[in-house]
Amino acid sequence: MKNILTIGLACTALAASAQLPEAIKLTENEQFEKATTAFKHIVQNSPNSGEAWFYLGENYYANDQADSAEAAYLHGIQVNPNYSLNYAGMGKVLRDKGDINGAQAQFAKASEVAELKANKNSKQQIAATYREEAQGLLAGKSPDYAGALALLQKAIDLYPKDPEAYIIKGDALFDQNPRDGTTPLENYKSAMALAPLSAEPVARKAFMYYRAKNFTSSIDEYTNAIALDPNYAPAYRGRAEAYFMARNFDKATADMQKYLQLNTGSTSARVRNAQFLFLVKKYDESLSEIQALEQEGVKNMTLKRLKAFDLEEKGQFDAANTAMKAYFAEQLKDKVISLDYEYQAKIYQGLAKELEKNPPIKIVNGTAVVDGSNATVAPAVKNLDGTTTLVVKFTPYDSLAAEMYLKAARMDASKNYLFLEAAKAFTDAKAYGRAVSAMQEKAKSGQMEVNDWYYLGAMANRAKMFQTADSAWTVYISKQPNIYQGYLYRARSLAGMDTADVKSWLAKDAYAEVIRKMKPEEQQSQKADLEEAYNYMGLYFLYDKAVMDRAKAKCWFLKVSTLNAGTSITKQVNDVFLKMKELKGVEPATDCNVQ
Repeated sequence: MKNILTIGLACTALAASAQLPEAIKLTENEQFEKATTAFKHIVQNSPNSGEAWFYLGENYYANDQADSAEAAYLHGIQVNPNYSLNYAGMGKVLRDKGDINGAQAQFAKASEVAELKANKNSKQQIAATYREEAQGLLAGKSPDYAGALALLQKAIDLYPKDPEAYIIKGDALFDQNPRDGTTPLENYKSAMALAPLSAEPVARKAFMYYRAKNFTSSIDEYTNAIALDPNYAPAYRGRAEAYFMARNFDKATADMQKYLQLNTGSTSARVRNAQFLFLVKKYDESLSEIQALEQEGVKNMTLKRLKAFDLEEKGQFDAANTAMKAYFAEQLKDKVISLDYEYQAKIYQGLAKELEKNPPIKIVNGTAVVDGSNATVAPAVKNLDGTTTLVVKFTPYDSLAAEMYLKAARMDASKNYLFLEAAKAFTDAKAYGRAVSAMQEKAKSGQMEVNDWYYLGAMANRAKMFQTADSAWTVYISKQPNIYQGYLYRARSLAGMDTADVKSWLAKDAYAEVIRKMKPEEQQSQKADLEEAYNYMGLYFLYDKAVMDRAKAKCWFLKVSTLNAGTSITKQVNDVFLKMKELKGVEPATDCNVQ
């Protein structure tokens, strides 16, 4: 009886071992739910298989279910402490959570178990352990590229026939230096030579081209991957995204439909489809897919994020704000991405515009009625004359938007343009000093565009930070020497440095440049700007004691009058300066043009 039981258990283990490659293939094809079912069947029949528990964990991890992955790896260690890969899996999860020391301890344990002679592991198994440790070192917000590449080389030296090691090495090299595609490409080619019938290394090569924004080559390589394996679903998804970036929306949609067809019944595939629909700006369809999944009881943080994004794009800002706050309340802090803060900023800006169009205070039958959703009312204040003052505080959406833009910009160095968006939002909130600070933060990144100096100068002028403004306009002028506006705004910043008591007339040369740089057509279309320069020149010659020249002053004032821009300056010159006793009877200079 004992022999029969032993033979039965052995047969069950062999059957489970035979099923394992099929389950792994399901994970590779992103059919995560089917893979989970297959792996659970395998571990039920072979509960002590450390390998089966490891690949179940890998399936969970690939499907963004880190907690379930951790549980699977841990169970694998408990039932078979001599199977090294589960320690590497645990290290990957811990590193992804930010526990660097805990992860390192698990990686060390993985190597120890793999290398232990008593376990009699093959070179292939030991190399696979190094490979998985390397992949773990690439997890989290601060990948250890040097450590990962050293382990990958160690794995390749020990067992050079593993295509997966070359694929991971290629990925790591490209992530480390996206400007160099040559070395990663060599590793992908090595993987392709070792597994000529596998679509995976070809798809990774395609993804490298995608990230390098070479969408034509990316599409070609995804097509090659599909030719090798027409059922390799990730290649269709990848090609759909490449077609989208190449603006071939019909082919992108067709590929995504094929991806869904291959993954029929897959919740994760439908989640990816909702993301794709958002990407191609089909917000209604994306939202419908999300709502359908929610009704089926699917709980997924990507869907929660995407729901808020879709609602924002549809202009439903109140609903988007509610969805975004629900997302932030549930999402782990270290899983929040820059785009989350960016969309929250857009939502706040949308709410600000709605508030501007529909103020929460309305007069109904002579009584002020306040909509409390966008405003709060302080206790009424009784005045000495018996009247009552109603104090209403509005939600500072523009400032909130600016703060979100700053968070997004600081989180992702590639999004330094969001500092400008933050500055604009602070300007809308009339927080000009904060706007200047945001632009100065961008300047520190060393990635200022020409127009950024324009914005910094304009915001500093409005904040009355005239020294800062002058520095910004000086840079702008150096980059745009033939545009009069730079000189005009610099003149205003220099004029702002003068006080009522002490005038240094620092702006004179800048205003003279405005007159020189203005094109004839601009002199007609931008009369107010030209008038401002003429008027300053008149004041300069009228009041600067060092160069006082009333003839020239009158000449400049007459230019203002002739230009007739119809502004308050025009009126002041006609009604005051040209009639003042100091200029009465003064013959204007025959020529007061700047040279």
